[in-house]
Amino acid sequence: MGVQCSRGMLISSMKIPLYLVSVVPLLFSWVNSEFSRLPVFVLSMIFVLFSQFLMNAEMDRLDKNYGNKGIRCSSILPIGPCIFECLDQKIIRKAETISLVLVILTSSLVIIITRLALLIIIGMLAIILMFAYLYPPIKLYKRGIGEISTFFDFGPLLLLGSYYAFTGSMTYSLIPASIGFGLIASAIRFSHHVIEEQEKSIRKRMYVPLFFLLIVVSAIITGWQLSLKHIILITLSFFVGSLPLMTKDNQKVSTIAIAFLVIFAILIL
Repeated sequence: MGVQCSRGMLISSMKIPLYLVSVVPLLFSWVNSEFSRLPVFVLSMIFVLFSQFLMNAEMDRLDKNYGNKGIRCSSILPIGPCIFECLDQKIIRKAETISLVLVILTSSLVIIITRLALLIIIGMLAIILMFAYLYPPIKLYKRGIGEISTFFDFGPLLLLGSYYAFTGSMTYSLIPASIGFGLIASAIRFSHHVIEEQEKSIRKRMYVPLFFLLIVVSAIITGWQLSLKHIILITLSFFVGSLPLMTKDNQKVSTIAIAFLVIFAILIL
């Protein structure tokens, strides 16, 4: 049973900053499509927002079932099942059911409007990876390799799939950007959850170099022309990638990495 908590804590428990991992690539894709198919964009935005809620809520529910407790639940980017400290499981289940209906409805409408059968395959791949991330027998996020699913779901599949929905065509020019978004999303996931790792685990020991590698490669891979914007992006990536050396506050690292995701999208437009 959830307990009474402030409105601020309830909002925090939703982990809203993490939604930018979905929203920013989708916006980037729509801008690159020259703002094509506004109705499809609106439906896609509803789809990604409620898909993100479903994934977050399910992960929190599973964490609660595993006996994990929320960490820093009143902060801007809490960790673990903080939402269950505010809301009853039945309420969250109802919210998940509504979200699932909206996800199915919006995805179906996008396919009907665009008449692009390939979107079904792209959508199925994204769903399979989400299930592989959360549930047995694969359960990637409990095996220390959840970044695999994160990379594809918030990188290539989201960016290239949405661009295809907006334009009806694929473009090789967006592949580097899609990889960059996937790498940054993986870095954010890593930094956000590393606090839950055991002190001497491989992931804990690999956190600093791997986070640095994911962030810096995301900037380098977006182009070799070394324009001023690209040089700024690479320089900024070295700073952001080095944050775990400067602070042990993983929430601060995750928050700045999310801000870097937004700056990344602006600089590579």
